[in-house]
Amino acid sequence: MALAVAGLTESAWQIRQGAARALAGALPEDAVPALETALGDVHLDVRKAAVLTLTTWVEDPAAQQVLSIAIDDSDADVRAYARRALTERVRA
Repeated sequence: MALAVAGLTESAWQIRQGAARALAGALPEDAVPALETALGDVHLDVRKAAVLTLTTWVEDPAAQQVLSIAIDDSDADVRAYARRALTERVRA
């Protein structure tokens, strides 16, 4: 888990993207804060990976809060992924 979190600070966006995806295997209390930081990444694919990984824990209040932040992302896909996850949680 520590390696994945460290990967979020690498210079290559591909490594940051992979690190965000890898955090899906971590506990939400460890991963969600790191993914919240990743949502501020300059590269779109890193933010997409972060929001999609956050959907793993859509029932977790901390993940819900971070997904709510992602609804205001500059990218339409990131916003849509976050909105969809939160909407499906309400329907379930």
